[in-house]
Amino acid sequence: MGKIIVPLGFDLPTALEAADLVMQAYEQFEAFKAGREWSLQGDYTNLQSFSAKAGGLFTEFDRPEPFGFVAQDNRSKNVFVTFRGTQTPDDWLSNIAINQTAHPWGPVEEGFAKLYAQCSSAMLNAVPRTGAPKVVATGHSLGGALSTLAAADLAINQVVVHLYNFASPRTGSPSFADTFNQKIATAWRMVNTEDLVTTVPLSTPNLGSAKPPHGLLGVLIGMVRKLDFEHVGSAVSFTTFNGSIVANHQMPTYLTALTAAQAAAA
Repeated sequence: MGKIIVPLGFDLPTALEAADLVMQAYEQFEAFKAGREWSLQGDYTNLQSFSAKAGGLFTEFDRPEPFGFVAQDNRSKNVFVTFRGTQTPDDWLSNIAINQTAHPWGPVEEGFAKLYAQCSSAMLNAVPRTGAPKVVATGHSLGGALSTLAAADLAINQVVVHLYNFASPRTGSPSFADTFNQKIATAWRMVNTEDLVTTVPLSTPNLGSAKPPHGLLGVLIGMVRKLDFEHVGSAVSFTTFNGSIVANHQMPTYLTALTAAQAAAA
């Protein structure tokens, strides 16, 4: 396993706590799928769970799925806005809806925005405006994109927020990313360099006044330029190859890397 080089300002205990809570968000979904009760484990208060109907560009599904929760650590009083990643075919349709839609900070991916919009009110109502030393937005995969939108939403609503996400795809346009980075001082995203999901949607080149390629390639680039995406925050990278796209991407891979970094720092 590649070693994480922990950069200055990256709070390893916060990242580990966020990762543990993301794992619980996956457990929340598994309980929903099995038709059994679920409750947040550990010394936390669940301030709010939220659900959304996933779907794609041309369809929407009627059954809301749990996507996460707002948890408050009863010891530190820190608050974690937590999102899980892709679990169903419906979620995948949301992932591939790569048209851009308007956002106050610049265009963002439409599928992510539609999902997040269904969680926004519940999340904003649950996050304390006072009394929380730290508010952290966190998520994995699709949940990383949702946590990015949640962080922006909180900042727009005058909440100081920290972002710690895992295996996030690109969420919005360069203009969105620029404003995000100006408004949110602490924004970290963990990246396994072997994880394909962190490379999508496309970060397309700005051809400027250069002459585009001829033929089909030129047509494709001409289309894609309108869908340019850029990551937010700063990457904290490691390299772990587990033999498959899914294994390289899964949340336990990220949690294992963080746990190893914690052990090395002890």
